[in-house]
Amino acid sequence: MNRVGSMFLIVLLAVMAMSVIVGNYIIPKQSANIVPDSTKDASPRGIVPFSKLAEIVPLDTVVSQLAKKEFPLYLPTKTVNGMGLTAVWAKILDGQVSFPVIVLYSNTGDKDIETAEIVVEIAPMPEIPFQVTNSSTDRFTKIGEWTAFISSTAPVGYEEYRLKYGIGYAYLVDMKIGPLNYLFRFAPVLKEEEVMEICESMRPVVP
Repeated sequence: MNRVGSMFLIVLLAVMAMSVIVGNYIIPKQSANIVPDSTKDASPRGIVPFSKLAEIVPLDTVVSQLAKKEFPLYLPTKTVNGMGLTAVWAKILDGQVSFPVIVLYSNTGDKDIETAEIVVEIAPMPEIPFQVTNSSTDRFTKIGEWTAFISSTAPVGYEEYRLKYGIGYAYLVDMKIGPLNYLFRFAPVLKEEEVMEICESMRPVVP
């Protein structure tokens, strides 16, 4: 693949990844999945919320199935403020877990992708699908032994998120561990040092 083709693939993967956890990061608000409650199942452009296509799956099922496909799953071993894992969302095709897998953490029991305090979107990718476009908010850094991309003010398109937190931005961290890419969305209730502690605590989940 030539350089132009490679860049297109990276951008495409980035858009696909961002589409679930930050809503309409790329798509204008009026045409994304922010629509009146009566028509929330599908937007004018036919974009359906991931939760309408996926289901909550037991973590053990996800871990065991991914392990068989040689996709070792890493998750944080440390959280803050009493936050715990509340839901694992994934599509099930022919009885098999498919990507992306979305893991939620909350200290209020929140199981919604749009509003949980910590959301991790997991999918195989060849490399981190982001580039620094604003040096004042974006950067590459090391978190533990892993290279990470950070955006301190990533726009979030979900109206539910804005209503809950009073702001349309999140702290975004993208890390690649082995064959899998981990895209974190942290709500503004977490401090930067807490975000770093959580990401540094990533360890493999034993089946």
